[in-house]
Amino acid sequence: MRADAARRGLLLCALLCAALPAQAHNRSVSYSTWTVEDAVLHAQVRLPGVELNRASLHPQNPRILDELATRVREGFVPSSSAGRCTDASAVARRSGADFIVEARWRCDGPPQQIETRFLLDAIAGHLHLLQMRTGDGLIGPFALSAARPRVRVDAQGAAVPEPAFSRYLWLGAEHILIGWDHLAFLVVLLLGAASLRQLAWRITGFTVGHSATLILATLGAVQPPALMVESFIALTIACFAAERVLAGQARAAAHIAPLTGALALAGWIAGALPWPLAAAAVLLSLGGGLDARLDSLRTGLFGLFHGFGFAGVLGELNAGQAVPALPLAGFNLGVELGQLLFVLPLWWFARRWPALHRPWLPALMLALGCAWFFQRIA
Repeated sequence: MRADAARRGLLLCALLCAALPAQAHNRSVSYSTWTVEDAVLHAQVRLPGVELNRASLHPQNPRILDELATRVREGFVPSSSAGRCTDASAVARRSGADFIVEARWRCDGPPQQIETRFLLDAIAGHLHLLQMRTGDGLIGPFALSAARPRVRVDAQGAAVPEPAFSRYLWLGAEHILIGWDHLAFLVVLLLGAASLRQLAWRITGFTVGHSATLILATLGAVQPPALMVESFIALTIACFAAERVLAGQARAAAHIAPLTGALALAGWIAGALPWPLAAAAVLLSLGGGLDARLDSLRTGLFGLFHGFGFAGVLGELNAGQAVPALPLAGFNLGVELGQLLFVLPLWWFARRWPALHRPWLPALMLALGCAWFFQRIA
């Protein structure tokens, strides 16, 4: 009877996959390049077309160019020692799949600061990458977010960066705390841990795995296709969540392997997963119930792909260039900090609220993992 109920639960989750909306792992990003000429600030703002849907804007709206020009004019707030720069103007145009907005502001004195609200209130977790053009070339990009929405400008018209280590430390922590797929994976790791010791082994394996590939990918040693990475991340969530839904079943592996195999086959047919990786996913799904240290090896192997996902964010922040060792260490440490800020309170809470260990929560994680998977291979 219990096995039949578990199978019905898996079927229900599979049906939910078709209807459940899910946000992709890729972070929402816009870009701008700024030039200072005397007391006039010029900016070219670039917005990928995909961001319009995230901001609830319609690309086919006949007034979309005017709407974007207004949002740029009002969403950026440059200022000088005399106060806010005024006389703002902006003109938008299409450029292939992107939208470009040319804007200018006049300041009463040399600009000292640029603050942005552009899309930060419309898209959760939006990141704006700002560059400054000087006589020596481009400086930046500098990452602006809802938590850190401003950058200072020096007397030569160049952005003044914060110390690299602290800036990347904050970005690493912020990234994992808004990375819903990474958080979902941590939830199923936590729910499947019978003790704090087992959780520690699992988290250690995950940390070692994603740290290794974050470093290798950021340094350019390994650069797998983004579609493969994002699809496999979703598959790891579905695999571990299915284990929790069927926890305690005598033939749990007999139900989990076909589910994982079906997802992996769909990924292979869609061209997202190579067949060796699809086969590896099925084999790894058979590892439930391993000794804590061996189980940490399995989570470490899954963590390898989460590290490639983290590296993709660093690639955006640095325009595809190699990241120096100190900022790279800061970002990785920030990821671990964010991980602890999420896992430890949730572990404490789960110990005091047994309802979190019932099948509904892993079933929800399974549905999310499946939804993300099919969304990414579509």
